[in-house]
Amino acid sequence: MSDSPKQEYLSQILQMNPLEQPAEILNRRKRFLQPHSESRQFDSMNSSYEERRAQILEQMNSLRKHFWSFKTSVIEQQLNEIDIADFPELTFAIGRLKKIAALRESFCRLQHRCENCEEFYAQFCTLVISSPAEAERLRSVSFAPPEANTFGFELPRLEDHRELARIVQQEFPELHALEKDWINQLAATSKKSNAIAWMVKTLHTLIAITAGISVVLILYLCL
Repeated sequence: MSDSPKQEYLSQILQMNPLEQPAEILNRRKRFLQPHSESRQFDSMNSSYEERRAQILEQMNSLRKHFWSFKTSVIEQQLNEIDIADFPELTFAIGRLKKIAALRESFCRLQHRCENCEEFYAQFCTLVISSPAEAERLRSVSFAPPEANTFGFELPRLEDHRELARIVQQEFPELHALEKDWINQLAATSKKSNAIAWMVKTLHTLIAITAGISVVLILYLCL
């Protein structure tokens, strides 16, 4: 036996998160209270609310995959063609992609500054165009070398990341604004990691020298 419209409505509403889906909750309420409104008629003529939202997200994800290979005019055209009138929660994501597209020249200049450290540029570009959820994941997994690499004494790589973060801070304020906290943290973390790596390397060298001297003394005493 199928649920009544009221039961179906309550079941759907209770499964939604009011902090993350406020617009969708209001839209559902309006459609329930006014089932014959224009918005309801529009939905019946087209796909459901969820399907249309999924289609838009798919469009955006597809655009992200090819973002840096498309011309700015193509990106702007595709973004302008995405209708988010019924999905105000996507306004920020669309606006961010438009802003990044408008900064293409700045990204090109940064790319030239990153010729000796392409990893920094590639990961920064991936981060700024990622979906909010994916961007949060990438921020939590900083591409500053982890402790394992620190013990590998990759000092030049650490220094490159720190220096490029400083360059973004000072010379590219428009790009710095896109990921201000992350860039600042990267610069500070890299500098701290350099100091730790230097101390560990120095300690390792001293231990190796001490071990070498001990071996020589043992061999000498055995003669």
